[in-house]
Amino acid sequence: MIDPARLSAIPLFRGFDERALAGIASFIQVLRFDDGDLVVEQGSREGGCYIVLRGQVRLFRTTPDGSAVDLVTLGPGALFGLLTVLDGLPRAASGAARGEVEVAELSFAAFSELMDGRGATALRFQVAVCQELVKDIRAANLRLAELASLPSQEVSMVSIGGALAPLK
Repeated sequence: MIDPARLSAIPLFRGFDERALAGIASFIQVLRFDDGDLVVEQGSREGGCYIVLRGQVRLFRTTPDGSAVDLVTLGPGALFGLLTVLDGLPRAASGAARGEVEVAELSFAAFSELMDGRGATALRFQVAVCQELVKDIRAANLRLAELASLPSQEVSMVSIGGALAPLK
C-alpha cells in the first residue's frame, strides 16, 4: 500500500479527496527496480498499470529484427501500461528502469473495479484516465506529424499504421 498523501502529489490523482485517496491507496502496491530491470515486457499481459514515483522508466519497442526503438523516457508522475489494462491485449512496448526506480502498480483487478464503479471516486478516476488517454493521443499525433514531415523519410499513414499494429 502507498501513503495516500503521496498519491495526492501525482497528477492523475489531483483533486481527489482524502477518503478517495485512502481507498485507492489500498489497491496500490509500490515496486522497486534496479537499473536495467524490466518493469513491463512487450508482448506480456501481466501486471497492471504503473505510475513512476521515483526515477525514470525507458519505454521501448522491439522490432521484428530484434532492434530496440526508444519511445519515451518517463519521470515521476507519469502513467504507463494503461492500454493493456483497458483492452487486455499484450503490451505494445517494454519498460526498463533507468537507475533506481520506484513505481506504484494498480493491478488489473483494482483498475477494472475503479473503471466499472459508479461512485464519485470511480467517476473521478474514469475522467482522469480519459484525460491521460487524450494527452497520449495528442502526443502521438504530434510525433506522427513530425515524422511524416521529415524530408529524408518516406512515411505514410499506411506504413505508420503497420508499425503500430497490435502484437499477434
